[in-house]
Amino acid sequence: MERGRLIKEIAAERIQLLYNLAVGTVGRDADLSSEYVKTLRRISAHYKVGIPDRIKDTICKECNLVLVPGLTASVRLASSKGYLVYACKRCKKENHIFYKAPVKKRTAGKS
Repeated sequence: MERGRLIKEIAAERIQLLYNLAVGTVGRDADLSSEYVKTLRRISAHYKVGIPDRIKDTICKECNLVLVPGLTASVRLASSKGYLVYACKRCKKENHIFYKAPVKKRTAGKS
């Protein structure tokens, strides 16, 4: 049991390290940055370690590019819907990040 937890901790550290490398190289070499993200995803899947939401929200699901506002992504606010829209400049895929909880509709007749 102890060994499995240690392996997952090491995998989580590697995921964080690869993400930091991807962010650092995205401005100079976008293809290398995408390779770092692909490796990060492979480690996550192989060792069954989840990618933290703060990392997952800033990665394009289509082309594995790190979404940096102004550099690799355009950002806009959909205030009526309650989310940010990150649009990847490479593949044009949009990533929606909710910043407020969705409003639940009340059903009539129940008190």
